[in-house]
This record gives sequence, C-alpha cells and structure tokens, in this order.
Amino acid sequence: MKPAHPMALSIDLDEWFHGRWATGGPRSRWADTASVFREVYGGDRPRGDIVPAARWLLALFAERRITATFFILGEVAEWYPELVREIAAAGHEIACHGMHHTDMTTLSREAFTADLRRAKELLEKLAGRPVRGYRAPNLVVAPWLADVIRELGFTYDSSICPARSFSGKYQDMMRCPQHPYRTGAKVQDTGNGPLWEIPIPTFPLLRLPAGTGIATRLFGAWWTRLALAWWARTGSVQFYFHPYEIWNDPLPAGTGWKTRLFMKSRGRTMQRRTAGILDAYRGRITSLSGLLEKLERAD
Repeated sequence: MKPAHPMALSIDLDEWFHGRWATGGPRSRWADTASVFREVYGGDRPRGDIVPAARWLLALFAERRITATFFILGEVAEWYPELVREIAAAGHEIACHGMHHTDMTTLSREAFTADLRRAKELLEKLAGRPVRGYRAPNLVVAPWLADVIRELGFTYDSSICPARSFSGKYQDMMRCPQHPYRTGAKVQDTGNGPLWEIPIPTFPLLRLPAGTGIATRLFGAWWTRLALAWWARTGSVQFYFHPYEIWNDPLPAGTGWKTRLFMKSRGRTMQRRTAGILDAYRGRITSLSGLLEKLERAD
C-alpha cells in the first residue's frame, strides 16, 4: 500500500519519567518530577539522557534532509536551553507541550493558562520566533482547551487521537477525523474557526492508537506502517515519537515491571522501525507548520 499524501513528523521532547503512569496522571507513581529526581537520581535534576538522544535525531534528520516539529515541555527547556536552541538553529519547528507533563484536567483553567503562557514565552525566547503549535501532555484535553490556546496565539493543536477511550484518555475523540481539520468550539469539533487540529491516526476499524512511537514499539512497525499507509490514501497523516524511544540508556535501579513493559523495544529496535517509516515517506515528510501552510493555501 503506497502512501499518496504527506506525513507530518513530530517529536515530543520529554523523558521516560514523563509517562502518565510515572508523573502527571491521577494514578502516577510520583507527584511531580522533583520527586522523581530525589528518589531515582538522588538530586534535583534529571540524568540528561534526552540530550544525546535528541542530538542523534538531529543528525539523522540532517542526513535525510527532514524538517520536523519538536513539541517541547517548558521544564525541559529550562533544564536544557542550549538543546532547544540547537533544534531551532537546525531549522526544525519549535512547538509547545505545556510547562509540565500533567493532565490538564487536573488543573483549573486559570492555572493551566498561566503555565502554558509561561512555557510559550520561554520557548519563543529560546527559539527566537513565534510558537504556533500545541500538544497536550498525555493527549488529555479539557473542554476549554480551544478557547485558551486561541487566546494565547496558537494557530493549531495536535492533541487528538481518534481512538477508543480508555483509562481517562481519548475522551470524546473517536468521532474525530483522521486527517487535519478546522475546529469548532472544542478541539474535538469540526468547524470553520481559525484553529486547526492535526490528529494522530489510529489503526483502521480497531480504532487503537497507531501513529505514535509507543504503538510502534508495543505492537510492531507493521502496525504503524499499515495504519499510516491506510489513511495516507485519502489525506495527510502524522507520526510522532520520543527521543527516549530511540535511545537505550539503562532505566534506574528499582524501576517497576509496568515501566519496563512500557519501555520495551527501545534503542536499536526502535531506530530500525523508525527508519523504515521515514523511508516509506521519503520526500513527503514535513513539519506540522509546513503541512498547515499547505492546508491553508488549499483551504
């Protein structure tokens, strides 16, 4: 099945402990990243695994002449400001992943807005250009998200995965399109507003996540490649993953079995799987803002 439309490529610049099972979710093991650092690293900072992993990706993208979008957490930008500058200097799009990797539904609208404004301003200062895109941590959205990000000057969102709802995720998303669309009152609604949604595709019929590195690792490359090719017949698609997925630094001692299961097939296995996906879309890969410019011209 040969893809006929472009693929938008994005990277979530967060670390292994930003998973919903670890921090930022209602059932997470740690209340915040500071707790992780104290218990796991015995200090007040992360180990820094994300830096060599991200630089490996930058080299890969430069070799293949790929421009991608990096959704960056504000706290990651605070830890590694030079890395953010490197990504921007390499020509990649800097987008916002919030200040902390926390379900927004655990925050008030006011607290979320303040955190998001802070993260956006920080990223714009480091990148030296406006930040247009937003992705919600854990792909958990509140009904007021569209209003807030429009108010803060974002022009697109990429938090929707039209999958079956489970574990408090993907609420009211299964009815959403698989291809980019203009939103209405909520990011789950189609409409004619100024805000665009660039969704993450699901596996056909089963409606389980597919256009994500997590699915690629857990289910296999065939799962993601088939789903992307299926939806690319009728419109543009998106694939995203995390730097920690293509790296294989050892997990801290005492990491639980759930974490180890979730982190399976990292390192070289994921490097090979990701390379295969990129090869299938050679010459058709774009950043999310690059895709949006094409959509807006055609709209």
